[in-house]
Amino acid sequence: MSVNYGLDADLKAKQDAKYDHELEARVVGWIEEVTGLKKENATVAEWLHDGKVLCELANKIQPGSVKKINTSSLPFKQMENITFFMNVARKLGVAEQAIFGTPDLYEEKNMGTVMTAIYTFAGVIQVTVPEFQGPKLGEPILAKVKDEKRTGVATQCGGLSSAMKVEKATTGARQVAAGFNPGVKAPPEEGADAQGLDADLKAKQEAKFDPELEKTVCTWIEAVTGESKGDKTSQEWLQSGLVLCNLVNKIKPGYIKKVNTSTLPFKQMENITFYMNAARELGVPEQSMFGTPDLYEGKNMVSVISAINTFGGAIQVSVPEFDGPKLGFAVHAVIDDKRRPSAGTMATRSMRQWSARCRLRGQRTAVSQRGPSDHKVYLPVVVLSVLV
Repeated sequence: MSVNYGLDADLKAKQDAKYDHELEARVVGWIEEVTGLKKENATVAEWLHDGKVLCELANKIQPGSVKKINTSSLPFKQMENITFFMNVARKLGVAEQAIFGTPDLYEEKNMGTVMTAIYTFAGVIQVTVPEFQGPKLGEPILAKVKDEKRTGVATQCGGLSSAMKVEKATTGARQVAAGFNPGVKAPPEEGADAQGLDADLKAKQEAKFDPELEKTVCTWIEAVTGESKGDKTSQEWLQSGLVLCNLVNKIKPGYIKKVNTSTLPFKQMENITFYMNAARELGVPEQSMFGTPDLYEGKNMVSVISAINTFGGAIQVSVPEFDGPKLGFAVHAVIDDKRRPSAGTMATRSMRQWSARCRLRGQRTAVSQRGPSDHKVYLPVVVLSVLV
């Protein structure tokens, strides 16, 4: 187990305070059932540390998905096992934002994220690996938009640009906050701390928050569901996911088959997932969706309110039979997310196009020189489009 100091210690303490031991027990029990391996007296981090259990789990669900499991005790070999599992998880449909980082498990940086990722994996495989008839964990999770591991071109100033988008958005926030956003204060002289960073980000979000839109959205939800927000904040009212699931079922009866009424955190987060799956299926584009922590932990209520507003517009097109209250304007969403071509692919295309132009120039030169010396004879040349 790694020892943390200063900011790392603060972040670790915050993670430990949010850790869901009930979710851990369910995840561990499921892994034991599927693999036949027992955790015994080890901590879950110690048990999963070398990645072998996770690779065995992947191979039990889809035989041969991890071709070779490293048995070496060398750190890089154990981390390679963890990478093998994460690659399988991506391939089987787990979204990139739900994947944990190798240090989260290997160095125990964030075991909460590890547990949530495995729980998401268990839900996704119920849809993408229907031939697996073993034990189930949680409800099926439909992942319509497949995310892929970010790749890109490394630049001298920007690093690996496409892979660092999220890091730039967070690590740079404090640097620009004091200069450009009056709602965010510069860090104290003694330096930044975890609470201060969260406060900065929270202040930036609050500066963008639209109370009028929030009021409109909540009024619409109340009108459709018949439920009252009362004196609760929007986050408190929607946190358990119950209201959102009821909203979907009022618009399209029976669409969400089972709504959890438990107060356990992972059950409430499951409700939020049910709502988001329904929203995707009913036409809300992926870029308009929010993350579960945005609502459950109140991380970004701006995104939550905006996403529900988009949902209100999307169902006017996808659920024309619903003649209840309307929210906003009809939203026609065409989702056509494709992987952007890499720099190597673009360079290859450019070379092919350049070669084609050179061949064409050579052809025109040869044709122009075929006549007598005192006359040039130009013959028509048919230029075909070169498809690359």
